[in-house]
Amino acid sequence: MAIGLGAKQFTKIVAKSEAAFGTPASFGDANGEILFSDAIGAIDPGITVDLGDDKTVGVRSSRLSNLATITEKAPTVNIAASNISMRNLPLFFDALASITPTDNTGIYEWAYVPSQTDVDTAKTYSLYATDGVQKFIADGCVPTEITLSADSSGLLQGGVTYAARNVAATSDTSTAAVSAQPFVPGRLFKLYTDTNYPTKAGAGETQYSSYLTAWTFTLTPGLAPVMAMSGSVNFGGVAYTGALDATLELTIASNASATSTFPFSAAGTQKFLRIQGLTADGYGLTILGSFVVNSVTTIGSESDGMVLNTVSLSAAYDTTGGAASIKVYVDSPLSVRP
Repeated sequence: MAIGLGAKQFTKIVAKSEAAFGTPASFGDANGEILFSDAIGAIDPGITVDLGDDKTVGVRSSRLSNLATITEKAPTVNIAASNISMRNLPLFFDALASITPTDNTGIYEWAYVPSQTDVDTAKTYSLYATDGVQKFIADGCVPTEITLSADSSGLLQGGVTYAARNVAATSDTSTAAVSAQPFVPGRLFKLYTDTNYPTKAGAGETQYSSYLTAWTFTLTPGLAPVMAMSGSVNFGGVAYTGALDATLELTIASNASATSTFPFSAAGTQKFLRIQGLTADGYGLTILGSFVVNSVTTIGSESDGMVLNTVSLSAAYDTTGGAASIKVYVDSPLSVRP
C-alpha cells in the first residue's frame, strides 16, 4: 500500500530561473519576480511511501514502524487560474524554450515559437512559496500545462501546473517587491480568421466582429519529468517526452456570422486564427494558430439575450504552409528573466 502526503496552501510565490537543473535558487534577497497569483494554490510534495504492509510481520498489526520506505518524490505546484499580468506571463513560456525577449522601445516581446522538427531547450525555475508561516522552495520546475482565458466582463486569466524536482523547507526570507503589473481586460481581445497562417501584425485577415464573448486556450507542451533510475528518489531530469498540443474553445453568438465562419459542418476543417488583446500602452497577448475544428455546439443558456455557440478546436501543424501549429507572443514590461 502507498500513501501520498497532502497539499499545502500558499499566499506568496516568487520565481527565479536556475543556473542548472538540480541546483535550487537562493531566495534570501530582493531578487526574483513575485507571481501575481490567486491565494488559492497548492504545493503537493508528491511523496510516495511504501509501508511494507504486504509482508508477514508476526504480529497482529499489518505493518511495522521500521519498514516504511520512501519510493518516489514527484512534487507538483499548481497556480490556480486568476488575473494574470503581462509581467508574470512571460515566465510561464520562458521555461518552455529559454526565450530571449526583443526590445520594442521599452516593450519586450517574449515569443514562444516551438520547434516543429526538434525539441526546444527548457529552462527550469525555482519557486519560493510561503503561507505566511511555513516557507518552501520547489526547484526544477517546468510547466506541464498552461491555461489562458478571457471573457468580455473580466481580465485575462492565467493558470499553470508545474512539475518540480523537489520541495524542501527553507529559512530564506524573500524581500522581493511587487513591480508594476499591467493587466489586459477581456473586452480588448479580437479574433481574426485568415486563409493562410497568420502573422502577429496581421495582414489580409478578417476580423470576426459578431460577438465573441469568451475564449479558453490550453497548452500542453509535452515537457515532463523523467522518472529514471538515477540513484535518487527525486526524478533525474526533464525532457520533452510528449507531443506539443493545444486546444482552443470559443464562445460566440449563434447568428449569421457564426453560420458563415463556424457552421456545424466545419467539423474536421482547418482554421487559421489570431487572437490578440493589447492595452493602450502596448502590453498584451497574441495567439496564432492552425487549428482543426472538433465540434460546434449550441449552448442551452443565454447571455444578454443571445443564444451562444461553443466552437472547440485543436492545434494542428499546417501541412500546406509548414509554418507551425501554434505561436504565442507576450508584450511585457519584463526585460530579462529573473
